[in-house]
Amino acid sequence: MSEMKSQNRQSVMGTMNTTTNTRTTRLTDRTPRITERKASIRMASWNHIAAAIVLLLAIAAPLASCSQWEQRDKRFYYRALWNFALRENLKELDIEFNGVDFGHSNLYENLLLRGAQSLPAIEEDARKQTLRFIATRPPLNPNEEAIAPTYMKLAWKAQNTFDEAHALHRGTYDIYVSEVKDKDAAMRKLLAFYQDSQYAITSKRLDHHRLDTLPYSKAFRQKFPLFNATIWAYHYLQVVVYDSLGAVADLTAKQKAVEPILRTYHGYLEHPPVEWTFMPMTGELSPKFAAEHPEIANIFDNLHMMHDTISDILASELLPTWEEKRNEIYRVTQAYYWASADATNPYILKDDKPHGVHSMSSRRSTH
Repeated sequence: MSEMKSQNRQSVMGTMNTTTNTRTTRLTDRTPRITERKASIRMASWNHIAAAIVLLLAIAAPLASCSQWEQRDKRFYYRALWNFALRENLKELDIEFNGVDFGHSNLYENLLLRGAQSLPAIEEDARKQTLRFIATRPPLNPNEEAIAPTYMKLAWKAQNTFDEAHALHRGTYDIYVSEVKDKDAAMRKLLAFYQDSQYAITSKRLDHHRLDTLPYSKAFRQKFPLFNATIWAYHYLQVVVYDSLGAVADLTAKQKAVEPILRTYHGYLEHPPVEWTFMPMTGELSPKFAAEHPEIANIFDNLHMMHDTISDILASELLPTWEEKRNEIYRVTQAYYWASADATNPYILKDDKPHGVHSMSSRRSTH
């Protein structure tokens, strides 16, 4: 009996040893394949990391050559009871302005990264990206720094100049659709807050036609007429609404007043007005607003001219490097557009005449 138990144990142990050897052999056979697979995965991961590093260096290298990184001193918008009145009381118009905010940043980022060399990249890809964003009917204004991180690093002071002027735009819309009784006093407070900033655009009338004769002027509209006309359609919407909003008192009437304007604006997005020869002017499209608030109207016209100037700089082959573009953007911003340069700005008009009319009949008859 003991001999049988011994034989059984030996048989079981033999079987176990055979099974163990078999498993060990299988594991040994699979080990090279597992090792190779892990090595392949590691190599693919390193390749992705290397590609990302190369991309970051390609973007960072030109930026690093553009002087020192800038300290950002962004300030909060003016706090008032009328804040966000447009969003609360006239949502349809607010949504359209949120869409507009995407356009310039998306354009500038694409002009920088694609070198302004490819017509389809700007006229088709970038422009249609903007139109798709507008079509989403965004309920909030977008984070422009997330849209154009490269441009923000390149010329942050110029972008902050835009941001503060756009906040002035938003504030005036809020006042126009708010329950504030003394709207003129509110506009004066808002303007005073805006002008108490180093980034304030001059409220003097600038000679836009002379500013449109700089060596690189018209580069953008000549290369990319469709996107340029789309940008001008934004500016049309931004200034044409003032007189319509101011002409009626209650919110229902204001909503009805802007409906035909929005139809016209979307018509321009679908068929960009490439026949326009100059940007829309506040005095053309909202003459009552411009007469009552001439400083604000001048700021808005100068803001839109500055947009055109920077688009031209980014599109021009006369300034081939990012550093040259940055230097020129800062030169014209600080010498021709900032209010701090009023004493020496050669483009300030000395007379008190209203802005010249540019294709006024073709634009005013469409709303």
